[in-house]
Amino acid sequence: MRANLILWGAALAVAVGPAAGLANVVVVKSIGPSAKVYPPGKTLPESAKISLKGGDVITILGPGTAKTLRGPGNFDAKQVTLASAAGQRGRFGALRAAEVAHNPSVWDVDASQSGKVCVSRGSKLALWRPDTEAESTISIRGSDGRSETLSWPTGEALAAWPATLPITDNAAYEVTWADTGEKSKLDIVTMNGTPADVVGAAEVLIQNGCQRQLDLLVESASKTR
Repeated sequence: MRANLILWGAALAVAVGPAAGLANVVVVKSIGPSAKVYPPGKTLPESAKISLKGGDVITILGPGTAKTLRGPGNFDAKQVTLASAAGQRGRFGALRAAEVAHNPSVWDVDASQSGKVCVSRGSKLALWRPDTEAESTISIRGSDGRSETLSWPTGEALAAWPATLPITDNAAYEVTWADTGEKSKLDIVTMNGTPADVVGAAEVLIQNGCQRQLDLLVESASKTR
């Protein structure tokens, strides 16, 4: 039931700072000798030249696609923005539902996975489960001791976060599955506003340490190429 790899949809509804979304591309992963030169979160204009040494592997994200570059070599950031323009179908958020069938939007929360989660403050948060073959019930317990139950009927993947358990910024919530007793922990980071594009969304996820969401966002972007 616990899926480790989920292809997330692309509806964007998270906060972003005033500078986010202005750069053409953003570095989302970086290993090797040049990692300090191109750390995750570094933004680059379309005109940037990327010089990599042997052993360097970096992934950069453009408006609608991701690309992994391997050194040694010199690369143009424009390679990614051109690929984005060629492969993008309107906005990133315009992917057809059939292309991400049975998967949540980027910001719906996978209740089966632990980790830091970025959510939009004031939005209608939904919890997603990877297995819909049978009814499931979970207990959600906040750090203040308050708890509520939530159930998915057979065949349903999404369920609304309980209105009686308000989401608190920088709070931890323990999820316990009634059928198996398995637990997951959600560390919630709430944000204001919405990103202008995928680059802005990636910046927000990097800044707030929502690494698993970032990984899935990059993978989803790669599918548009």
